[in-house]
Formats: sequence, structure tokens, C-alpha cells
Amino acid sequence: MVTSRPPFAEAPPAFPNSPKRHQERAKDMTRLFSTASAIALAVAAPALAEDPLHLGEISVYANKAGTPIPLERTGATVDVVTDHELRQSSETALADRLSLLPGVSASSNGGLGSTTTVRVRGLDGKYVKVLMDGIDITDPASSQVQFNWAGMTNAGLSRVEVLKGSSSSVYGSRAVAGVINMSSDQRTGEPGTVLRFGLEGGTYDTYRAGFNVTTEGERGGLSFSMSRVQTDGFSSKAAGTEPDGYEGTQLNFSADIMATDTLTLGVTGYALNSEGDFDEFGGDGVPPFDETNTTKTRALRAFAELATGAVTHTFSGTYYNNDRVSSSNGFDTPFDGTRKRLDYTGVWDVSQALQFTFGGDWEREEFVSGVDSGDADMTGIFAEALYAPNDSLDLSASLRWDDHSEFGGNLSGRLAAAWRPAENTIIRAVAATGFRAPSLYELNHTLYGNPNLQPEESASFELGVEQQFGRGSFVKATAFHTEIDNLIQFVTLTSFPQPFTGQYQQVPGTSTSQGVELSGAWVLSDSFSVYSNYTYTDAVDANGNRLLRVPGHDFVFGLATTFAERWEGDLAVHHVADRPDEFGTVMDDYTVTDATISYALSDTADAYLRIENIFDEQYQTSAGYNAPGRGFYVGLRAAF
Repeated sequence: MVTSRPPFAEAPPAFPNSPKRHQERAKDMTRLFSTASAIALAVAAPALAEDPLHLGEISVYANKAGTPIPLERTGATVDVVTDHELRQSSETALADRLSLLPGVSASSNGGLGSTTTVRVRGLDGKYVKVLMDGIDITDPASSQVQFNWAGMTNAGLSRVEVLKGSSSSVYGSRAVAGVINMSSDQRTGEPGTVLRFGLEGGTYDTYRAGFNVTTEGERGGLSFSMSRVQTDGFSSKAAGTEPDGYEGTQLNFSADIMATDTLTLGVTGYALNSEGDFDEFGGDGVPPFDETNTTKTRALRAFAELATGAVTHTFSGTYYNNDRVSSSNGFDTPFDGTRKRLDYTGVWDVSQALQFTFGGDWEREEFVSGVDSGDADMTGIFAEALYAPNDSLDLSASLRWDDHSEFGGNLSGRLAAAWRPAENTIIRAVAATGFRAPSLYELNHTLYGNPNLQPEESASFELGVEQQFGRGSFVKATAFHTEIDNLIQFVTLTSFPQPFTGQYQQVPGTSTSQGVELSGAWVLSDSFSVYSNYTYTDAVDANGNRLLRVPGHDFVFGLATTFAERWEGDLAVHHVADRPDEFGTVMDDYTVTDATISYALSDTADAYLRIENIFDEQYQTSAGYNAPGRGFYVGLRAAF
């Protein structure tokens, strides 16, 4: 699947803080939904009706059952980055690659290894559940429970699936903006053993190496990957003088076996050892102190799947631990987060038209940081129905009840529909509720915690239309609107040069993030295609203040081509505009152009050249922090 990217114009003013605010918001969203539908349908007018609808991709995480479902049959909005797209990516950091998707943006406090956040539809990392092979890898000891994309590259990955929109009824707390799942299993379904390896080197003394081995038989298989990246980097802080490097070693594995004709046993695992330099405040810290984050992550999931006629039962247990030490100006601050989880899911194929999913789960999160500590349990029960009354309509409804040891019960729901009124047209609609329980850090930290915090609650709506033209060409428009009540924000109580104090506090009222995603691709020939997307986002808190680092306008244009014999290339232009940051500033707009050229040495090996930031644009994704300049990277990949 060819993916696309987003233009610029001035953002409209934030919603005024007045009694008419909700009426104005409703009117604006009516216009957004109408505009999105009109644009897509207008462009779709000359559709090539003789070409059958064929997206060529499936979603595994759009619904609770985990059963692969064609993208055209899910009401949820899902973007998939395929194995081929990951290999052809011009970007070193996976967060930068994901930011090329419509509705997704990223910001980083420097280069590879620096604190990095991925936002979905204007909402930052604490609202995005991140999974690795189905394991929740968000950090329970983080100030807000989220995943730090600092050193994550595409090494060892075969696919990334981005589910957008509130999904708490499927995935529980924190899945307010969506879910991102990274898959490492590189098995193809063909019997035999395959060995893959890759080597790369380039600017900032950056080196990457990795290998993967897969083996498959009649009753099971194994996929094992190991990768390492290291770089001298550059100064993260704009005022810094010394480079901030990073090194990390990552391991992924998955295995399963059919113990009997009805019972399958399996295990997946993820491990990361890393160390990265960082800058804070004025620059490089006070000599001779080096500022570093050292991280050791371990995650393991074991499962058993039992088929009993029309019902399939899956039992699983998961353990996750992230042990992180932040060293700054001679002081070490430890952060240790642990998650234990038990799951049961039953999938009942009632008929060809109806599938019913049900189950429950239990989860305990623990955090320790010096003298601060905390823990919480959450128990959930859920049910979901997928119903296809005819070939042109797919409906889904899910409901989940969570009981939190600190806050009691919460009910989340989602209704979604995918309607195909014509062979090449899809109309999607979703309405959902969600919630985010305060993190253990927000509740229990001695200096900044607030034990009086309550869960944030959300409601989201989206309406989209997609038109296919055959051969992979398409246009798509989606309007989205999310409301969050009682948003939790860090509030500064005193400021520098006075002794700095602050606290996490609830912001009364309703915060919103709304906008439109437009995307499309056109396959001009067997060897040339173009793709593009644009996202407009208006994200404000209850006081009308824009949410930090959220682009008002995000535009991507690219082309993919095969030229001459054995040559393949990809060029992507990414323009970002209108981003507020701290101190009431608006960061400068920027445009970055990346490219990849690869040459097939044989049927099983290829060499490539990646060029990041071709025109050496000087820009920042976080105010006061540098972004990578022009970089050249050469590599070799092979499979046997």
C-alpha cells in the first residue's frame, strides 16, 4: 500500500471561552464533516468503476477479536506501514516515518535517543496505547504512562498498524487517541528457514546492524530478530556545544506450535538495552557531568488458543518491566515501572454474518522512583459484536466496563460502520467514548503528584469517505472530533529564578481536538506513483489555549518509482506549519525532503542510499532543540 502525507494556511483562532462555545464547536464540526465528504466525493467523480475494490491490506487490531479483517470492512480509520515501506523508508527514526501518515505528528528533544513523542489527531503520547506484538510497552513509571519513541527505528519490524480514534472500549484506559502496534514477526507462511541481515552506516557516525531468522513447519514456527544502533549524534539543545549520542540493542522473538489439532501455544518477547545523552535547560549541563538516560526493558507474553467448535478461546499472561535511570548534573534518578496482566478472550462465530467477542482482563501497574512509589489494579470485562447484514455493510458495537482500584468503575463504548454504497466507495462513521486514568506518577510523586486527580473522560466522532480507482489509486477524507473532560495538565506554581514548584492539576471544562485528514495516491504506471496527504488540526484546552507542538497544518507529497532495471526510489516532502510551543511562542514552519534509492544486487540482496533532509533545512520539532541536518546513509540487505 502506498501511503501519503500533508499544506499550509493560517489556523483559525481557538474557540472563544464563552457560553456559546459548544454551539460554535458543533457548527464548526458540521462544516468539517460536510467539507471532508464533499471534497472526497468531488474528486471521486471520475472513478474507474470497472476496477474492483481492492485495498490489499488487512487490520488485526481494529477490533477486539484480533481476527484479520480487510480494511474496507472496518469502520475505524486504520493506516498500515508495510514491510516494503519500512525497508524503503528514508527516515532513521520510526517516529519520523509515522509522522508522514495523515493525522500523525512527532516531536523530539534532539536526535536519535532523545525524548520523542508521537501524537495522533492532536493528542499526545499519554492518549496513545503502544503495543509490540500485542504487548503494551507504555511505561508505567513515566510521568504520564506512555511510550518514549527515542531510539526506535524500523529494525526488526515487519509492519506497523495505526488505529486512530478512541478505542477504550476495546483496549481500556489511555486508548483515547488510538493504538499503535508494531509487529516483528517476519514469517511469510511458507515452510522452511530464512535468514535476513542488514548493515548501514552514515552521518554522525551512525551505524546500524541487524539480523532475523524465521523457520516454519507444518505445526508452528519461530521468528527471532536482533538489532543494534549507535550514533555520536549532535547537540540536542540548540544552545549546546557537545554531541549527544545514543546506542541501543533490541531483541524481538515470537514462536507458536500446534500442540494438538485444537490447541496452539505461543510466546512473544521484547527486550531493549539503551543509553542516550540528553540536554536540559540551558545546554549541556554543568561540566564534568554528562546527562544520560539508561534504559533496560523486558517484556514477555505467553498465550494458549483453544478452538472448541464455533468458539475460540485465548488465554494469555504478560509481564513488562522498564528500568530507567536518568543521570543529570551528578544526580541519578531511577524510574522502575512494572505491568502484569492476565487476559481471556472468547470469539464466537455465530454465523457468517455475526461474530461475537467477549472476555475479561486484569492488570496491575507498579512504579518506584526513589522515595516515591505507587500501584494500582484494573479489572475489565468487555463484549463486541461484528455484524454484516449484507455484502455492502459492516457494523460493530463494543462495550467495556473497567474497575480501577483508585477510582471505581468506568463504562466505555464504540459504534462503527463501514458502508459500501458502490463497488469502489466506502463511507465510515464512528462514535466512541474513552477515558484515561491518572498515572501513578501524577498521583503519587512527592513534589508534583496530586492524589485528588480523577480520570479524564472523552468522546470522539469521525466521518469519512474513501474512493478507490483500481490499481491502488484512491482518495480519502476523514473529519474527526474529540472532546476530553477534566484534562490533566502540569501547572507551574512558582517560576524561575524563584524555587520551582508545580503540580499536576485538573483543567475544568472540555478540551477539544478536531480537524480533517485528506489523503490520496495515484498509480500512474507499473513503475511510477505519487501520493499525498494533508491534515488540519485545531486542538485547544478548556481555556482556549492551543495544545503544545500540535501542527495546525501538516502536508506530505511524495513519489515512488522503479527506474531502469533493478532500481527503485522514493522521495518525500514534508511541510509542517503553525505549531505552538512553550512561552506562548509559535515555532517556525519547516519543509524537509528525504529520499531513498535502492539497487537489487540479486533476487535476495539489495544496496541502498538514504538521504535525510536533502536541502539541509534548519528546523526544530521542539522549541530550543535541534533536529537532524543533511545526512547520508548507505546500507546492504540480504536474505537467504
